[in-house]
Amino acid sequence: MYARAFAPGHITGFVEFPKTESNILFRGSKGAGVCIEKGITTEVWAYKSDVDRVEIEIDGYTSDTEVSSYVVNEYINMLEYPVYIRIKHRVDIPIGYGLGSSGAAALSLSYALNEALGTGLSKQDAAMIAHKADIECRCGAGTVIAEYHGGFEMRLSSGAPGIGIVNSIPLHGYKIIALCINPYPTREFLSNRMDMINGLGGEMLKRLVGDPSVDEFMEMSLTFSRSIEFISNDASTIIDRLREYGYRASVALFGNTIFSIVKDCYAAHLYSILAGIKDEKSILLISDVDNIGARLIL
Repeated sequence: MYARAFAPGHITGFVEFPKTESNILFRGSKGAGVCIEKGITTEVWAYKSDVDRVEIEIDGYTSDTEVSSYVVNEYINMLEYPVYIRIKHRVDIPIGYGLGSSGAAALSLSYALNEALGTGLSKQDAAMIAHKADIECRCGAGTVIAEYHGGFEMRLSSGAPGIGIVNSIPLHGYKIIALCINPYPTREFLSNRMDMINGLGGEMLKRLVGDPSVDEFMEMSLTFSRSIEFISNDASTIIDRLREYGYRASVALFGNTIFSIVKDCYAAHLYSILAGIKDEKSILLISDVDNIGARLIL
């Protein structure tokens, strides 16, 4: 059987990590961010076989990625017969730059496997598997539930889809522009620097719920990133230069990626400024907001 699914990328602006829960489905982060129309499309081919065998490919490269392997093993354990599963991730976003690639891979894969294998899980239950994979592999903490909902989202309580509470606002007429300078391993931050995050993210979340504007979000994101010393010197210089042009910008958590959310009429100008700044190693992208969230592609 064949199935295909898509999950959007996601940029986190600020975050808070509540006390760790024993149940992985209740773990995660609170905070705010935005989903982008660029993301990951995953195709799955599944057949009955003599032995279990899995092949995972990411845009032409054979890879046994940890988060994808976690998801596929969860499904194999539900079956009463061995299967051969071929997985192909088609990636529209650079991996490792704070754009939610691991969550998008896990979520699109879970949806596609559920359909191809006929396991009959609800959309929510399939998303819970992706959440577990992202948390267990320490690739993300609130990405999956954000990409599940789409839009300009505020995660009001932690947990997997169906447990965590999200206020998602559709955002039309805006573009997200991001300059990806170099990759930063999310796992490194989640392992070594979480103790730097205090109650600031929670206070910002309360304020943003009361005034859910893009401008306020961008200002909060920059303040937050500076408070935890997450902005590199290169990124800080570029952000200050953009402010001279009147554009608010910050960095994606957790990647050395500068981003800004602007109305469509300003997008070309901001894009041209960043195109003149970028070097040959950095990646510049522009995307609409994804207001739908993860879905099967029929």
